[in-house]
Amino acid sequence: MNLFSLKKLVLASALLWSAPTWAMHIMLDPGHGGVDTGAVHGAAREADLVLKVAQRLKALLEKDEQFKVTLTRAQDRNISLPARVKMAEDAKVDLFVSLHANAASDQRAKGVEFFFQNNLPPDEESLFLASQENQMILNSKELHDISGGDELSKKGDIAAIIEDLHRQNRMASSLRLTQTLTHVWNNDENASQATIKQAPFYVISKTSMPSVLIEIGFLTNPREAKKLLTTDYQADLAQKIYSALLSYKEKMDNRTAKTLN
Repeated sequence: MNLFSLKKLVLASALLWSAPTWAMHIMLDPGHGGVDTGAVHGAAREADLVLKVAQRLKALLEKDEQFKVTLTRAQDRNISLPARVKMAEDAKVDLFVSLHANAASDQRAKGVEFFFQNNLPPDEESLFLASQENQMILNSKELHDISGGDELSKKGDIAAIIEDLHRQNRMASSLRLTQTLTHVWNNDENASQATIKQAPFYVISKTSMPSVLIEIGFLTNPREAKKLLTTDYQADLAQKIYSALLSYKEKMDNRTAKTLN
């Protein structure tokens, strides 16, 4: 088998892995929890809000036979970032969706933001946000267990090619997922405009499957914080994310079918 044939075979396998025709297994990751409350502004606590949205989204996904869903946490407890990644890897999930709520010094800042990991240098604001989320694990002993060192240098050429193709496919699939989410949001006249950004958040950098980190709104924006505290708005957020996940799965299933034909 020549190199071109190998790449084509690996790409087809990667598409099958990222877009299964069976139930797509999604891990929902409500950020923070326990002693780590995340952003807090008035009565709004990030850890509580994202858990409520995740639970509503989980209920929607469980009603659809096209999906299987797992939560990294189902209650208000602290889980380290490496442990969250390990849960996703051990479960061999197809998608990793991390939920967070934003905060900014400017109270006018608003809207939903979707982050994915790629090879481009992040903008300064995104880098700062990621550093805040990541700082708790900088001295963690778990880092060594998760990262495993520079294994790529120890592998042969074929293994390196396969790993690189999987990484490229993961990034492309993550981008397609964020684009689908943005399309759903920006097609809703009543919703705040959503934006796509990229930053080295730990959970979307270390997971091997397509992933996205969603900032569901700014707690420091009084109007947005008030909406985030309502059950109706939490349900609306969950419905939008579910609709985007459904659309993403359909697109990936179609891509897989075309590749194999």
